[in-house]
Amino acid sequence: MGEFSAQWLALREPVDHAARSARVRDVLLADLRKRHGEQLSGLSILDLGCGSGSNLRAIAPHLGGQQRWCLVDYDDALLDAARLALKAWAHVVVSETTDSLQIMYGDRDIEITFRSADLSGDLQTVLAWPADLVSASALFDLVSRQWVDRFCDALRTPLYAVLSFDGQMQWEPEHPFDQTVRQAFCMHQATDKGFGAALGPSSGRYLCDALKQRAFEVTIDKSPWQIEDLPSAFHDMLIDGIAHAVLETGSLGEADMDTWLAYHRRASLCLIGHDDLYASVP
Repeated sequence: MGEFSAQWLALREPVDHAARSARVRDVLLADLRKRHGEQLSGLSILDLGCGSGSNLRAIAPHLGGQQRWCLVDYDDALLDAARLALKAWAHVVVSETTDSLQIMYGDRDIEITFRSADLSGDLQTVLAWPADLVSASALFDLVSRQWVDRFCDALRTPLYAVLSFDGQMQWEPEHPFDQTVRQAFCMHQATDKGFGAALGPSSGRYLCDALKQRAFEVTIDKSPWQIEDLPSAFHDMLIDGIAHAVLETGSLGEADMDTWLAYHRRASLCLIGHDDLYASVP
């Protein structure tokens, strides 16, 4: 679950897209129309921790005919994966250079720049790049309170932050170890992910409060993964990742963890909670 391989990101993308809060997205679109006109054309979007470009594929079809995206990640392999995935998603590849791509998706003309940056150290520089919207998916549960405070102090544009883990985790049918696994995984999520002690499941609440303290108008809503088509490669990779994290905490031994894994590979429902958030600038 915390592994950012191209394979994992590809498996989770349809689940992510289905989970996104329509209410938060509608607030985002309404606010952008007030600021930029009904057509929403010509917008520049800065996507932080872009992974394989899933955020662009989720949002771009709702925006105007002309779009400029800057995809930022620290992992060059993920930037390469984003380029390949976007070329496969596009209806037409118009042009391509070493650090950019222009595609058509329907009548959307999308210019994409790929930028490598370490958000733990280059945050101020990255947020100074021109943008009408900053977006991020599954990022804020990885960062620290101090990083969020610096981010909010520097933010000058609306923010669309989706799929921050909120600590909710359940399966049907239940297993006696479920609560122990959930607590251990939440504990693991709060360890250092490269930005200091991570906010983990408290990230949505903390980000919301930090933005409100700086006069942003914030809309927040739940966006849970609801996985019913089981078993699946996505679910197998999800519970394997959870088990790996739990074993690192020492909360369960390998034999108990194997029992839990075998039981939930036959689950009929898996629900993993997230928060989606939109913040409008004062």
